[in-house]
Amino acid sequence: MLPSNNAVDSWIYQVGMSHSGSTGTEKRYRLSFERFCASVGKTAEEIIEDYEKLPEKTFKRFYAQAIVAHMVELKNYNCASGSIATALNSIRSFFKYNSLPLNFIPAVRVEVENHNRDIQNQEIAEILRNSDFRERAFFSLVAQTGLRPDTLTKLKIGDFEDILESYTPIPCLIKVGKQATKGKYDDYFTFAPKESVTYLKEYFKTRKQTLTEDSYVFAMYTDENKPVRPGVFSHLFRRIVMKLQKQNVLSFKTNRKAISIETKNHKPLRNCVTRNELRLYNLRKFFRKYAGQAGPDFVNFWMGHLSSLGVDLHYFSRDVKHHRQIFKEKAMPFLRLETATPTEAEKQIADLRKQLENKSERLETLETRIAKLEPLVKLLEKNPDTMSLFVRTWLEKEENIEEAKAKWNQQDYKKKFNVELTQEQIDILQSATDDASLDLAKALQKALNLTIKDLAKKSD
Repeated sequence: MLPSNNAVDSWIYQVGMSHSGSTGTEKRYRLSFERFCASVGKTAEEIIEDYEKLPEKTFKRFYAQAIVAHMVELKNYNCASGSIATALNSIRSFFKYNSLPLNFIPAVRVEVENHNRDIQNQEIAEILRNSDFRERAFFSLVAQTGLRPDTLTKLKIGDFEDILESYTPIPCLIKVGKQATKGKYDDYFTFAPKESVTYLKEYFKTRKQTLTEDSYVFAMYTDENKPVRPGVFSHLFRRIVMKLQKQNVLSFKTNRKAISIETKNHKPLRNCVTRNELRLYNLRKFFRKYAGQAGPDFVNFWMGHLSSLGVDLHYFSRDVKHHRQIFKEKAMPFLRLETATPTEAEKQIADLRKQLENKSERLETLETRIAKLEPLVKLLEKNPDTMSLFVRTWLEKEENIEEAKAKWNQQDYKKKFNVELTQEQIDILQSATDDASLDLAKALQKALNLTIKDLAKKSD
């Protein structure tokens, strides 16, 4: 059901139905189209009426020229090429959804004016040290998980694996539902290293309300039932880095651009904007760079860039155990914030430590086997004849079992052993029924199994 007969509302409703319904997209489309209407001096309804009144050729030519003139106007206002492209897409969308034809309009060439430079872990560490508990947890998670700020503000406690427990697994699994993703494309997951988990738990201690799985991870100070807007964290990040720049702790470029910005009532707000090299999204760039050891497919998946995988997304593994192991070995060591990224020497030490652990496990296994065989050795030292007799009897028993199996399966069987006891040996064995040495020999039969089987294979 359409919200009203208002042309703009109907258009926005249709866009939301065919896309993700993003409130951010709605605001940008409304503002861009409102500016175009002001430029051309007509309302949305009047533009639609013009199509009914004017010849189609006249309509197409007039509004195509009006749109191009508006783009030039924005350019003269010193708007960025990306903003002009967004405005053009918004206006074209209105005409498309209302079946209004247009003549050719050249596309806007988008040029990136402000590149986000690489940010180092030492710089992130300084930013975290100058942040409150909530901001510290948020910034560290963006840097170490690759999550979008907008997505992170939508997550709840239940999306983090056992985050309220003392035994939270490291790395901690974070599930991102479809509704929290950009464009609501598909659900995915990522992981949080130990540092982020620690900061998050420290922040939870400052919360006033009792936390449940349905509580927002990042809540407003004034109302913990509401999530924080992503723009708040962008503003706080900017304020912190500007403060550190003044203290000569951080060094980065700041670009000032002259542009007239007005309020909704067309009152002058400011005449310039500034863009820093260090912005909140630099933290995601940090993740993209240092988690890259895991491979581009894994990194794109953890960052929610599912469309980048294309058709391969259908074949891409979503096995959490496999992803966790890859993240732990190939991403987590390089995402450290408070400590340095591991050097080659540290990698070799880690490899040697792993080899030592494997050898220790093998040594423990051997020691266990030796301990089991130790009573056998003592018995052999005290009474070798009795043990020899026992071993030969055991071999004969095994031989009889194998022969019986062969007969059952109607197969020929060739004897492997020639164990024939003399009458004297039989008498000794029978007389030893109640003897402690024979009882001990029976108790050691399990320990002998491995040794006898090896012996049997060699005899075969």
